[in-house]
Amino acid sequence: MKNELYFFELESFNITELIETLSSTDAVSIPLLREEPRLALLQETKFLRFIPEHGVVGKGENTVVKAFSSFECFSPNSLYLKLVAAFQTMLDKQLAGLPVYPFSSQLYFNSRVLQCYQPGKLGVSPHRDWRSAINLVCIFNIGGMGDFYLCSDRQGTNAVQIATKPGNVIFLRAPGFLSSQNRPFHYVANIRSIRYSFSLRQRISS
Repeated sequence: MKNELYFFELESFNITELIETLSSTDAVSIPLLREEPRLALLQETKFLRFIPEHGVVGKGENTVVKAFSSFECFSPNSLYLKLVAAFQTMLDKQLAGLPVYPFSSQLYFNSRVLQCYQPGKLGVSPHRDWRSAINLVCIFNIGGMGDFYLCSDRQGTNAVQIATKPGNVIFLRAPGFLSSQNRPFHYVANIRSIRYSFSLRQRISS
């Protein structure tokens, strides 16, 4: 299938600059997907059955409001898995050239989730990823418009918007990055058109 080849043509980036930026800002967004493979990924979403994840989870100060649907049962020939393979290979090669490995363990994405956000909805309120997500979180914007923010707490204090246009990937630090246990607060809001984001995580058993 012709589209499969495009995933081996991801835009390049400087891994040293990426690590330096993450060490001080917690998240950075860069263009990575070229337009033709991005549209092929977007086309595949039409054939997936998303599971609604709407409502409130947690209690008290740990409450999180969610308004999205998700999918993670990808078939072996899914273009999304081909994207993961190409992206993992690219990162492995760049990380191998660094004088000091920036993560507490070998980086490997074993959790892949595609999320769908509807226009006019919140998205997800300020929260932190689970402690089981280590080293690095990567969030691809496959399509649609919405705002991604870093903040200081669950009230959204000191919110800083991170660019997230279609084709970009947000790199978000997680415990294990540069020997830190930092889990940045972040949220998604102002959904203006159906937004599909593809999140990669490295999860460990809790």
